[in-house]
Amino acid sequence: MIADLGDALELASVISLDHDLNASPDDMNDPGCGYDVVKLLIKLLPQCPLIIHTSNAERGTWMVGELSRTDWRFERVYPVGDDWIESDWQLVLLRLLNAAM
Repeated sequence: MIADLGDALELASVISLDHDLNASPDDMNDPGCGYDVVKLLIKLLPQCPLIIHTSNAERGTWMVGELSRTDWRFERVYPVGDDWIESDWQLVLLRLLNAAM
């Protein structure tokens, strides 16, 4: 994401970030984390809202703390339960998309 952010950010409607990222099976290099993306985003002008959706409580708080010192609009969704995407994340996503229209 960091590599593509410069070219793609102006096209984004919403960015949804997890903290803990897993390497793909064919690439065992460390993929970094969502906090790395936030550290880059806070240096850029806000282009769209963000959703922080990590179960890593401490690092999610770090991400929120960095963003709260900027003009980026963001919301945090806690991934709790088997249907959190449908019941929580999706509602926030739709609200943010509708607010942007």
